[in-house]
Amino acid sequence: MSYREDTFKAKFDGAARHLGVAPNQVISLKLRESVGSYSEYRNLLQTLEHEVGISWQEVDANLQGTGYLVGDAKVKVIVVEHETGLEILYVAGSIASLIGLIPLVLQCWSSMRDHHGRPHPRDFRSVEIRRLDNNGHLQEDRALGLAAPWSAPLSFINTALTSAAEVIDTEIKRLRDDVQVLTHRVAELENKLSKPAKATKKTFKKTKKP
Repeated sequence: MSYREDTFKAKFDGAARHLGVAPNQVISLKLRESVGSYSEYRNLLQTLEHEVGISWQEVDANLQGTGYLVGDAKVKVIVVEHETGLEILYVAGSIASLIGLIPLVLQCWSSMRDHHGRPHPRDFRSVEIRRLDNNGHLQEDRALGLAAPWSAPLSFINTALTSAAEVIDTEIKRLRDDVQVLTHRVAELENKLSKPAKATKKTFKKTKKP
């Protein structure tokens, strides 16, 4: 494993502890751009807290930059500050994060940077996506040619949308739990069927010769 892959593995390990999942369930979404000052990240967090009502706290993890856990008990992501752009670490398959919290963070980031005279990219051409596969190897992709979900005004990303996403997340979790139970049962049945049946002794009654 290369030094770079080791570095990202440490990042995903640290994020996984705070997100409550396995490292290969963590996704990194990175906006490749120039950031003038780390104060822009603090402004983002304050905007999320005071204008949107989303709480945050600094996390203790090796994330290649200072990280902040953003969200609540139901849905949360980690925002990491870099000179080369905003990074968001989230749980793979989390509908509430993908259509609720992440677009909200990106909308606040975009609005704040526009307000301070730093136009923010309005599409996915400068977004990098990283994750670990099941063998612990780094996988990297670049999203191209998609419209940005954060281009809509904040009023469109409302409590109802987030609540609906949370319901979907709950249902997905329930289905995953059901699948795990069924998988366990099937494994038990296969184990029983694979064992050879015990031989039974047959007894024969002696009969007198006529």
